[in-house]
Amino acid sequence: MEEYMKRTMALIIAVAAAAIAYAQEGPPRAGISFTDERGTTISLPGKARRIVSLSPELTEILFAAGAGDAVVGVTTYCNYPAEATSRAKIGGFSAKTISVEAIVALKPDLVVGGLSAHGQLAPQLERAGLRFAAIPTRDFASVYASIELAGRIAGDEAKAGAIVAAMKARVAAIRSRTASIPVADRPVVFWETWDEPLMSAGPGTFTGQIIEAAGARNCFADSTADWPVISFEALLARDPDYIMAADSHGEALTPERLARRPGWNSLSAVKAGRIVFIDGDISSRGGPRFVDAIESMARALYPDALR
Repeated sequence: MEEYMKRTMALIIAVAAAAIAYAQEGPPRAGISFTDERGTTISLPGKARRIVSLSPELTEILFAAGAGDAVVGVTTYCNYPAEATSRAKIGGFSAKTISVEAIVALKPDLVVGGLSAHGQLAPQLERAGLRFAAIPTRDFASVYASIELAGRIAGDEAKAGAIVAAMKARVAAIRSRTASIPVADRPVVFWETWDEPLMSAGPGTFTGQIIEAAGARNCFADSTADWPVISFEALLARDPDYIMAADSHGEALTPERLARRPGWNSLSAVKAGRIVFIDGDISSRGGPRFVDAIESMARALYPDALR
């Protein structure tokens, strides 16, 4: 009997210990798999708990999707939300400024970045035993999908879904304000991506989508290139109603700088002073705040309709 009691007590203690451990650690993590922009399948034992983000837009997406606590490393350009600035810095935006050693030291279970900007780092990261996922943010649809993905692999799926629904509703509301305006009557916008050489945004780009959603026509909507290099003669022939750019490009479009550009004073937008700057962080990042960029542009184009 005494031996039986000892065995029974030992079993009770073992079960109790297991129950306590389960309560403290939670149930075993369910495996998660997804396919990144490279077509590579990424497998995680459960939700990612330590993530390094290589781009500002992905940092914003992770925090918005409820995965901010899992973010342990970011770039020096990751300035939103404010909490992101307290994370360890692993370098700048481009691959050549990023320290793989700094990333490895953070022991992440997932590193996320853009395919074109950071895909070349994948072999190094994978040789170091790390998972790299190329997350697309090229257009509205991919941003929505990436927010939902972030919720599934590291954050709160319900929160991510609600954010995407709210973003879509805001975009639809902006479109509805200008829906009655015939396309031919909508203002033409030239978006200056760069000045030397002169570059704009094609229709397949994130910026091109913002212009269209704001109720305008892209000056170079017929371009087959994402970021076409153009001549002033081509711009003059199209004579846009507005010239717009990210505010970070503002110095290139001051009245003084424009005066030094031969022939620019003959453009209707310059003569009328219709030069508009949009916050570069929201207009150039494929993150949750791109709707703010659409609203900002739409207000500049239709101040009476979007008060």
